Amino acid sequence: MKENEPEKRGRSRVYSSVLSLIFPGLGQMARGRIIAGLLFFLNVALYFIPLFIQQDIQYDVKTPSLLIAVGVWVFSAMDAFLYRSSFLVLALLVCLFCFGAGFFGAYFILPHVDI
Repeated sequence: MKENEPEKRGRSRVYSSVLSLIFPGLGQMARGRIIAGLLFFLNVALYFIPLFIQQDIQYDVKTPSLLIAVGVWVFSAMDAFLYRSSFLVLALLVCLFCFGAGFFGAYFILPHVDI
């Protein structure tokens, strides 16, 4: 019976990485890592939002935003494939989320605020 465990675990890892490719963070949630899954999803969502907002600014914010979102999405699938994730991955996700929130606020909210 123990001979089938590595094969089952391998399929589970591939299955969770495919889930994360379909929807970021879903593979982590399927493996029981709810917080990591939510952080992956929130990061991808936060960086995809600028692609759909029309803004009259002279800087190109859509290209870096798209690159970060796709990078986090692919990294989500790679992380879901790994057996265990490190604390460093969660710290990176929190930093990316904080950077993205500041980025989003600076370019899309502050121009509409009358000071």
